[in-house]
Amino acid sequence: MTTYKTFDYILVILFVTTTIILLLANTPHETIIIFCLFYALAFSVISLILKKNYIKSTNKINEILKKISEKYDIEKHNNFENKITELNKLQKEIENLKTNQRDKTLKMIYENLEKTTVRLTEELTNTKIFKINRNEFLGNVAHELRTPICAIQLSLETLINGAVKDDNVNTDFLKRALSHTNRLSELSNDLINISELEAGMKLSKRYLRINYLINEVVNSLHFISSSRKVEIETNFQIKDSTQVFCDSDAIKQVMMNLIDNAIKYTPEGGKILITTTSVDGEIFISVRDSGMGIPQEDIPRIFERFYRVDKTRSRDMGGSGLGLSIVKHIIELHNSKITVESKVGEGTEFKFGLPV
Repeated sequence: MTTYKTFDYILVILFVTTTIILLLANTPHETIIIFCLFYALAFSVISLILKKNYIKSTNKINEILKKISEKYDIEKHNNFENKITELNKLQKEIENLKTNQRDKTLKMIYENLEKTTVRLTEELTNTKIFKINRNEFLGNVAHELRTPICAIQLSLETLINGAVKDDNVNTDFLKRALSHTNRLSELSNDLINISELEAGMKLSKRYLRINYLINEVVNSLHFISSSRKVEIETNFQIKDSTQVFCDSDAIKQVMMNLIDNAIKYTPEGGKILITTTSVDGEIFISVRDSGMGIPQEDIPRIFERFYRVDKTRSRDMGGSGLGLSIVKHIIELHNSKITVESKVGEGTEFKFGLPV
């Protein structure tokens, strides 16, 4: 629109200037009148053409805005693939209109429309991924709940049908029911935990001696490791007085999960090595085992909720399937990240850093 207004101003200035020149040159009045009429006609025709093009452009913009508005209704139909495809086509159309547009104002409008379509495409893509993950998560939760519930139901039905009077089996069925009840309790607690973490749970950070915390966790798991004949060693390369800034309960949960997993997947006679080192003002904690290892193709997915490398064996060993996902969330809330290196048959190492 700015270009058209400038053009109007130029035509007016030319008209006034030419008229003054004609008057100063003592041009006959009839000639001046004819000139004015011709100029007015030319001015009207040119303005009409320019404004017609502008109206055409604004109509096109309104049409694009209507299309964007239709695609922005995320809940309507939920047909994300088609919406994303149509938005990509619309983006290319806007790009062509912007390239061929000389008016600066319209060009700027097309640029903003292009940015809007890009952002909307990203939002729709993220929403699609979120919906897929949510459905997968709900399916996994239902699957994880079904196994212990069915086992408890079967044990109780067996007891009701007469096994409760048989001293040889009644205690066994009660123990099975209790075991699966404990699994349900663990699963529900981990679900609550991960929901709080994903909602941005606030941590209670303070300075603490990390070597002391690790020793405390190792001692609490000593009975389990001994029963499985797995040795746990520590290699502290930092002073015992060295402190890190973290949430004590959260990091204790991280160490419990990592060491407990290492014990479960390390065969008898194996060893777990926990190391603390200092690098560039950051303390790194490593948990390495000599267990079965993780296939390379599975490593990118092990932090996903309920993902299991060996599904049958993992469920037999217990656990909710949320442990590593909880670990990842806790470490990220400490503005750090956890890495994993593993070779099948040789073992696995998890490593993360904490600020001093």
